[in-house]
Amino acid sequence: MKFYILLISFLLLCSFGCKEGFLFNRNPKDPLIVKVGDRSLFKSQLDGIIGEGTSLADSAAITDGFIQNWIRENLMINEAEKNVAADINLDKLVDDYRSSLLVYNYEKRLVDQKLDTIVSYSEKLKFYNENKNQYILSHPILKCVVAKIPSKAPGFSTIRKAMEKSDLTETMYLFKEKASFHFIDTAKWLTVEDLNALVPSGMIENERMEKGRVFQKKEKDSEYFVKIIRYYDENKIPPFEYIEDKITKVILSDRKIQLLKQFRQNLYDNGIAEKGFEIFK
Repeated sequence: MKFYILLISFLLLCSFGCKEGFLFNRNPKDPLIVKVGDRSLFKSQLDGIIGEGTSLADSAAITDGFIQNWIRENLMINEAEKNVAADINLDKLVDDYRSSLLVYNYEKRLVDQKLDTIVSYSEKLKFYNENKNQYILSHPILKCVVAKIPSKAPGFSTIRKAMEKSDLTETMYLFKEKASFHFIDTAKWLTVEDLNALVPSGMIENERMEKGRVFQKKEKDSEYFVKIIRYYDENKIPPFEYIEDKITKVILSDRKIQLLKQFRQNLYDNGIAEKGFEIFK
């Protein structure tokens, strides 16, 4: 390890202090760092791995790590080449992989250039109405408001009465005024486990959950309040807003599939029209 650190430090000093380098191998401008079999790692291949402003000691450590990984990887490649199965056609594998990469990257460019990514509300709602049975809930979901209010604060009966109302305006005001902690994001869907994490153990466990239900529990020097705003049990169809993002992704995925399918068909049709291929019988 000390040898590597000294070697790397020396090479780094050479790269910063010498324009032409030292003539100690066949290519003085690009010194050879290490060889594994017939594979060589040259100093030029280390360019870019060191960030600007990195100390010499850190640079040496980073470079040494890169070299060690390169050695291990190429030892493995050599071993794999020596023990490759007789029935593997490496040239075909390489060609197939190259073709797959070319097609993948070209299709990605096509999608980036041609895919319409605007999905209207009406299109999403139509999809929901036609496919909502495919999105049955595996667990309950709910919307709620939660508050932890110090026991010394007056007016618990007022808070409870406010929470019984369908209009949450007064409840929100009282929570903000009196609570040491509150959760009042009425747009966020939670699981029962999420809610349990906000309140004392046992407060809502084994309780009947339903829209409009109010829970209250005293623990130590605080009073906890929960109101369920909306609730959907497991095995029920979720509301549109809960799966709207998923619907958007599905619609865009379908569009992408159709775009590429149509492009391939157009290529085939043009090939026929322009005699771009010939079938030999």
